[in-house]
Amino acid sequence: MAQVIRRDIITLTCEFLETWLHQILYRCELYPKAIFKQQKKFQMPVYIALHPEVRDYIANFVQSCQPLLEKVLVVGDVKFIALTVLQDADTPTEKFVLEIRSLLHSVDIPVDVILESGSTFTLADLEQHLRACLLKMVTYQPSNKLDTEDRTFFLSVEKIHGGLPQQVKDNGVAIDWIPAETRCHWKTIKPLKSVELDLLGFNTFVMEASRKGKERCP
Repeated sequence: MAQVIRRDIITLTCEFLETWLHQILYRCELYPKAIFKQQKKFQMPVYIALHPEVRDYIANFVQSCQPLLEKVLVVGDVKFIALTVLQDADTPTEKFVLEIRSLLHSVDIPVDVILESGSTFTLADLEQHLRACLLKMVTYQPSNKLDTEDRTFFLSVEKIHGGLPQQVKDNGVAIDWIPAETRCHWKTIKPLKSVELDLLGFNTFVMEASRKGKERCP
C-alpha cells in the first residue's frame, strides 16, 4: 500500500469540504432539488449541485482555502470555515462551522517538509473519518422552519489573528477576500462530529439563530 503523505490529507480534506458544503445546500433547500444530482463520494451517496455558477462558487472557495489549510499545520491561523444561511438577505438563521486546529505544538519545521512527510493514517482510515462527518450532515434536521424563498448564503473563513487571507490566483485571476458581517444572535450550538486526521483535527457543528435576538454570537 502506497504511503499517504500529509499533503494528501489536506487534498482529501478539501474534497470533503466541497462535498460537505453541497450537502448543506441540499439539506437546507437553498436551491431547487432539481439542480442536484446524486453521486457517490467517500463510499456513500451524496447530492452535488450541478448548476455551473453554484458549483464554481463552491469549487473556487475551496481552492482558495487549500493553501490556508496547509499552513494550519504549522501556523494555525485559521479558526474555522463556515457557511451561513441568511433569510431576507441580511438575517442569519444558521451557521454551519468547520472548526480547525493543528495537533502540532510549537514546532519549527517548514510547511513543505511537514506536507511531504509520511502520515500515520492510511487513506482508508481518513476516508472513514470523513464519511462519518458526512453521515452526521445527512441526518441533520434544521430547527428553524422558515420559508425557502428569499434565502441565500455566504461562505467565510475566520482567522485567529485577524486580517484578510492572502489572495489566491485562479487561472491567473486574483481571488479577493472581503470582510464578513459578524454581528448576529444565536440561541443554540449543535455539535455534529469531531475528527482527528493525523496532525490536523476539526469539529463540525451548527449555530442556530435566536428569534428573540438576546444572545450574541462569539
